Amino acid sequence: MSKPRFPILGTEIPPLLGRQDIMEQLWKDLTKKTPSHLSLVGPRFAGKSVILRALEELMLDSGTPYCAVIAWDLGHQTPRSDEEFIKLLTRRLGEGLLKAKPDLGEHLLQEGAGYDEVRDVIRSLNRSGHLVLMIWDGFDKPLGMGTLTRNLWDNLLELCRTTSLRLVTSTRKELHKLIRDEKSVSSDFWGIFDGVVRITTFDDADMDMILTRLPEFVFQLGARTELRNWSGGFPPLLLEILNQIISSYGRGHVDNDMVHRAAHNAGERLSALLATLWADCPARAQDLFAVLVERRELSFSEAGKEERTALVEKGFAEESGTKLRFTCRLLEKHIKGAGPDAGSMARLFGSWEDYCTNIRSLLERRLAHISPFDERLYRYVELSISHLPRDPELSLNSLTDIEERSLDLIWQREFGSDRTIPHEIIAYWTTSPRDRNKFIKGMMDENSWGVPSDRGPQLGLLQLLTGSQFGFESKAKVTSKDTYALVNAIHCYRNRTEHRDGQKIDVGIAVAALMTCLELLACLDKEART
Repeated sequence: MSKPRFPILGTEIPPLLGRQDIMEQLWKDLTKKTPSHLSLVGPRFAGKSVILRALEELMLDSGTPYCAVIAWDLGHQTPRSDEEFIKLLTRRLGEGLLKAKPDLGEHLLQEGAGYDEVRDVIRSLNRSGHLVLMIWDGFDKPLGMGTLTRNLWDNLLELCRTTSLRLVTSTRKELHKLIRDEKSVSSDFWGIFDGVVRITTFDDADMDMILTRLPEFVFQLGARTELRNWSGGFPPLLLEILNQIISSYGRGHVDNDMVHRAAHNAGERLSALLATLWADCPARAQDLFAVLVERRELSFSEAGKEERTALVEKGFAEESGTKLRFTCRLLEKHIKGAGPDAGSMARLFGSWEDYCTNIRSLLERRLAHISPFDERLYRYVELSISHLPRDPELSLNSLTDIEERSLDLIWQREFGSDRTIPHEIIAYWTTSPRDRNKFIKGMMDENSWGVPSDRGPQLGLLQLLTGSQFGFESKAKVTSKDTYALVNAIHCYRNRTEHRDGQKIDVGIAVAALMTCLELLACLDKEART
């Protein structure tokens, strides 16, 4: 008969272990007089879904203010448009209300029901003093699509401003860092979340609660320390080491050497998981970890905040005072196991599979060369890169936003806030033979000398301004021909993604498009300092 093991990963969500402080915080925030909207944030495999499942069960018990608790897995039921989001929301809310409020549930499940019906139901609940809690797991997936608009968020804001609907979401990054649609950024919907509940590693209290599940074992003080040193306290890493101890030893005292042996055995089983967690680290965080392995600790001044966070949330490092300290020997062992040529070109890009695995890191390193001169544009490119190589189509969903933001920056630099072409440029363009240019002739006929609203004509204007059209000298203040060529290329890639005709986007095409975006950023960065 096999010995019981801690469930870690799989198709079923494992039971909650530890996390008492987090559950108490969630309970307090959701049961106070005016409950909060909450955002759970944590890395992959940290246990967000486990916590949300436990929260759902807790809130279904008697004594909570909610007549219905409705879980929606957006990571697997991902709406790709505003209409699909509202359709799925309507159905999920209707199904969730059937037991507590059957009349309202059936109203939402009738054919053709949509936002108006949802709003009516929420208002009805508000009038009767009933509350509904919706739990949105994997909320970063629809946000990452970049296809949901501000109109949706403003409609959801109207629903969430009532006291009858409360949301709890889970994402891998803060919500404001995931929004890809430029106009959606300014929606007040994102301001309804009172705070971020961070889900990271197990703390000492969690460790105590977990070890009480193993009464047949007595862990010496040093053994407990070594459990954390090997795993960093990251849930699946810690639990797999404990599983190895359970499998190898029947009962009794557990010392340092037993933990070391169990960790070595766990390393093989965790190889794929460690590779995934490592790949999720930005290139600069990976570089920081390499320095930590060598030096064992660094001052905060020697490590950027985002890089520190990427390591600490996964248990690869820990913060102590003003120092960042190395943890997680499992990761160190995993990286060293890659061999002495781990950084060579042949190993990194020797095969197509290697290329797909490592190309994201290369793009991130190029991005690190460029200053975030415009935070929004920089974030669009950063988010796009983060989807490689798993989802090349999703990685290109921000091309329209990148093109539009870039053009807006260009016109601001060249023509100022009124976006009107200066008289000296008009005089040059309207002189023969340039006045026979179709684009210029159209502006002359309409006596319109402002920047067009459509992006296609804006590219035509930029071509003339930068001297990229035969027979025209550059009249741009700072914008180069390279910048025009790159924006124009992004416009073509954008058309490719919007008119796919059933053809999938290949990883190689996505990489080419994002390399173009990176070099556009580099040009705009250089021109900003001209």
